[in-house]
Amino acid sequence: MTVFADPDAIHQVVYNLCDNAVKFSKPGGQLSLNIHEKDKKVFFSVKNTGIGIPPEDLPFVFDRFFKSDKSRGLDKTGVGLGLYIVKTILDSHGEEIWVKSEYGEYCEFVFTLSRVHESKAQNIN
Repeated sequence: MTVFADPDAIHQVVYNLCDNAVKFSKPGGQLSLNIHEKDKKVFFSVKNTGIGIPPEDLPFVFDRFFKSDKSRGLDKTGVGLGLYIVKTILDSHGEEIWVKSEYGEYCEFVFTLSRVHESKAQNIN
């Protein structure tokens, strides 16, 4: 499958999501990455068995400088820009990202990229 995207920018998206997933995982937790196609979209998922995000914080996770009060003790280095950068990159691609979480159990970020038809992909290369 081929997607239409800036590879360096999408590398940053995946890096930021994986970095957060590792940072906020429970000891011995799991991290999973999944990709699947549906219609003209490719769906990428990064999920961890971590602390999750409190429901009241979910609407704000992509805001610049936002850090959940529950995560402040775990993340000593972050300033709350990683997910904002992820959202900005995906917005510039005309794509979507959303989060699903059950507090204390897991957190999953899913984003989309547009699929390029194989015949068009050959012309791009």
